[in-house]
Amino acid sequence: MLPEEALREKRVEEQTIKRIVRLRDIYNYMLRNPLKKDREYIDYIQANYKDTDGNSLSKRKAYEDIEILHAVIGNLQQCSKEWHRWRFNNMIMEGYAIALRHEDAAAIAKLAQQYGKYNQLDKNDERDNGLSEVPHLVFVFDVTVQGFQPIPNVYQVIDKLFNEFAGRYDRIAEDADAVEIANEPEKLPAHGNASTVSE
Repeated sequence: MLPEEALREKRVEEQTIKRIVRLRDIYNYMLRNPLKKDREYIDYIQANYKDTDGNSLSKRKAYEDIEILHAVIGNLQQCSKEWHRWRFNNMIMEGYAIALRHEDAAAIAKLAQQYGKYNQLDKNDERDNGLSEVPHLVFVFDVTVQGFQPIPNVYQVIDKLFNEFAGRYDRIAEDADAVEIANEPEKLPAHGNASTVSE
């Protein structure tokens, strides 16, 4: 973003300086017209810039410029509503400044009305709606807060259980109450009041 003279002092080539100046101008044009298509940006570049032979800049060069700027500022057609709100407010303020310079009272009043309406200055700010009354939550590691009794030496208990059961799948098989499943569901033993399963 250095001025042209500062770029020349740094011995930047004149052709590169012209490219930087062109990119700056296209960048500002894109910001002023964020909803235009790439084709329209290309038309603007070709209408305003010439190559070394004095002809309109080629489409290939124009597309190169657009590609560089998309990398810098992204695709403005996908920008957020917040950006458009900011842009709209900025446009109103620019118009307001022009109306003031021309002492156009009707335009000043209309722009002020649009600004107030768009920003909803006629409405009261939203109230708290009781959110301040929500109790403040404090997270603690004390289980007695919830009525539980802490396990004495809990880390020793964890280590003991881990050493006892880690990798001992045979122990799990021995302790399990397994029931052989027959191919025919009606042959399953009935337990308690449960009825026999049938097809």
